[in-house]
Amino acid sequence: MTDTNDWTLLPLEPGGTVIVKGIPVHMNTDGKLRVPQDTPVLSREQLILDEKDADTATKKIYYALQLLTLDPAGAPQHHDALINLLDDRAEATELQPVLRSLAIISELARKGDYLGALELTRHLIQFDDALVREFPAG
Repeated sequence: MTDTNDWTLLPLEPGGTVIVKGIPVHMNTDGKLRVPQDTPVLSREQLILDEKDADTATKKIYYALQLLTLDPAGAPQHHDALINLLDDRAEATELQPVLRSLAIISELARKGDYLGALELTRHLIQFDDALVREFPAG
């Protein structure tokens, strides 16, 4: 992941606003950050914080996408891992909606739209979870 030594300290005080990559970031007086409603954001709840928590094939894809988002310096390595994970997941299913989703995730990642790919992967994780609940193994 990105080393905190590579981060920039923002001069943001309560009530202040900065613009990051064209997106205004405002800090309320209570310390909470606000961004425009249509801004793509990953919250802590949406992150897989440890690789061992990526315990399904689709969560491994999500983790690889997350690394692409958070560690641009390692992009070639993370992208290769992502392609392998997508291929493995595609080989493990015949479900057309899943195959189509994997193809779209791959295309979004190829274009560098990692947040879009993460969003679609979150939906695929939910689909996988629902499938396992409805049709448990055994």
